[in-house]
Amino acid sequence: MKKAIKIFLSLLLVAGSIYLVRESAPRFTYKDQVAVLLYHHISDTDTSSVTITPALFRSQLTFLKKEKYHFITLQQFKSFMAGGDVPENAVLVTFDDGYESLYDQAYPVLKELQVPAVNFEITGTLADPRSRKLHFLDERQLRTIATDREAGISCQCHSDSMHDKQNGKPLLTTNIVTDGKRETEEQYEKRVIDDALDCKKKLKKAGEEEVDSYAYPYGYYDKRATSLLQSVGYKYGFTVLSEMTTRADDPMQISRITAGSPDITPQVLNRTIQRNVMDFNGDYNYVPLRDTLKDLGGTMTRNKDRTIAFYFHGKPYKLDAESGAIETEGKQIPLKHPLLLKSRKAYIHFKDLENVLGVRIAHNPLRNSFFERLTPAKTRMNETLTKS
Repeated sequence: MKKAIKIFLSLLLVAGSIYLVRESAPRFTYKDQVAVLLYHHISDTDTSSVTITPALFRSQLTFLKKEKYHFITLQQFKSFMAGGDVPENAVLVTFDDGYESLYDQAYPVLKELQVPAVNFEITGTLADPRSRKLHFLDERQLRTIATDREAGISCQCHSDSMHDKQNGKPLLTTNIVTDGKRETEEQYEKRVIDDALDCKKKLKKAGEEEVDSYAYPYGYYDKRATSLLQSVGYKYGFTVLSEMTTRADDPMQISRITAGSPDITPQVLNRTIQRNVMDFNGDYNYVPLRDTLKDLGGTMTRNKDRTIAFYFHGKPYKLDAESGAIETEGKQIPLKHPLLLKSRKAYIHFKDLENVLGVRIAHNPLRNSFFERLTPAKTRMNETLTKS
C-alpha cells in the first residue's frame, strides 16, 4: 500500500512538473522573427488609449520573461535584419514621443528587469519640455538614458518638429501651405531633410552614438518621405502596423505590436504575439485553394464548365485547370506549377497563389490558418542600404 502511494505521489509530481513547464513556456517557440512592441506613456494618474500604469508595464515584462521571451537590443535587431541571428522568441521594446514618464516610470523598471529598449524622441520638445500638460524628457534626462550603456536604451528619431498636422494631414507626408502658398517639391524635400538632420544632431549631442532609426509620426509615411530619410542615413523605419518582423521585410517599414494600451493584459499581449507568429517550418508547396482563400477572406466556386472562379479583395479570378492559367480583368497569368486535383479538391502552389493575388501570405501555427501579410518585402535597394 505504501509503495502504491509513493508511486502515485511520484506520478503527481511528474505531472505537475510537466504542467509547470507548459505554463512557463510559450505555446510554441518562434525563430527568425522579432516581436517589436510599441509603448508611449506610463502613468498612475493619466488615462488614454496609449497610457498604461507602471504596475501593468512591469507585469507585462515580467510575464513575458517568465514565458521565455528574450528581449533584445536595437543593435541585435539591426544585426538580425542584416542577416544575423537572434534568440528564440525575440522581443524588442520601443517607446514613442519621449515623454518624461519614460525616465520616471519605465527607465527604473527596464533597468531592474534588464530589458533593453528604444526611445524614439521628438527632439523639438527638448527646447521647452514642460510647455505642455504632458511633460517630455529634458536634456539632462535624455542624456542620462542615452549614455547609460548598462541599461541598453537606444535613443532614436521620431522627428524634430514633424510630429504635427496641417488640416489633418501629417507634416512628414504633406506639402504644407504657408501664407496661402503651397510649398514646392524642393521646399518639401529641404524641410524633411533638415528636420531629420536636426533630430540626428540633437540625439548625438545627448550622447547617442549612432542614429539611423526613425519612427514615423502618427505612423504615416510614403515612398517619397522614406527615400528622403534614407538619403541622410536612416536605414530603419518603424510603423504602427501590428505584425511580426522578419529579415525579408522592408527595413523602412518595420511593424510594431501595440503593447501600451490599458486593456492589454500580460496574457492578451502574449496571445497577440502568438497570433502574429509565422511558421516557416511547414511544407507549404501546395495549399488547398478553397480553404486558403477562405483564410485570406476570399471565396471560391466551381463552374459547370470545370473552371474555378474565385474572388479576393473584390477582384474576380477565373482558373482553367487544363490551360494552367488564371484570368483576371482581361489578363492571363500563367501558373509556374501545375494545378493539382485530389479528392475533388483543387491545390495550388503557394508561390503561384502569392503571385496571382499580389500579396505576401504567411501561416500561423496557433490558428492553423493562412493570413495576408501587409508589411512589404525588402527590395535589393533596401538590402544594399541596410548592409552599407
